[in-house]
Amino acid sequence: MVKILDADLIKGHIIVTDNGKRILIDTGCPVDINEKNMQRIPRLRQHLEGARGFVDPTLDGFWGLEYFARHKVLFDYRKKAVMVADQGDDIMVVHPIAEYPLLRSIVNPRLIIPMKIAGVERKMVFDSGACIANYITESIATTGTEAGSVFDEHPDLGRYEVKLFNLPVEIGGESVDIPFGSQPAKVDRYVQGDGAIGVIGIGLYEKFQVLVDCPNQRIVLGRY
Repeated sequence: MVKILDADLIKGHIIVTDNGKRILIDTGCPVDINEKNMQRIPRLRQHLEGARGFVDPTLDGFWGLEYFARHKVLFDYRKKAVMVADQGDDIMVVHPIAEYPLLRSIVNPRLIIPMKIAGVERKMVFDSGACIANYITESIATTGTEAGSVFDEHPDLGRYEVKLFNLPVEIGGESVDIPFGSQPAKVDRYVQGDGAIGVIGIGLYEKFQVLVDCPNQRIVLGRY
């Protein structure tokens, strides 16, 4: 089955209503957040309450990697739409320009893709919850061109200012400037522990259609 859901974009987060439930789509979350999982893993309720406070008080849950393991999900940020297909059904971006294999994370369940950033192939976590800024290790970020700053929020760090730097990213044979924040040290250790060097989310889906196809172990980008 294939379905198309209208999306609300709140502080960059992608939220859909499915079966009467308000769902935040977060590929950075290793599990779904729903009533069943919150009974099994109590800390998930705190995570949901935090998202209700920071993003949207009407949230009922999250689609995490449990959901993505069973579905193909296409983000169309500009049209404020999300297309979902079961494993056996096909969906595709309209104008595909680049495809990345999903790599195995060293420790935690993560969607990791290889991307050429500033001329070097880097392993990046694709996180649709990274909706305020993309991040990369500070020593790499600061080689880019200064691009202002934004304020982000992290459960362990609170609200903090993020300095942004434009770095060239090779996508579909073209160089695209994408702003990256200097990754906080605590986050950097966590990301590098998973075998990656940074996190990218909004830097891709605000510029391209993004198909996350976990059943076929790939992410496909399409031109808007």
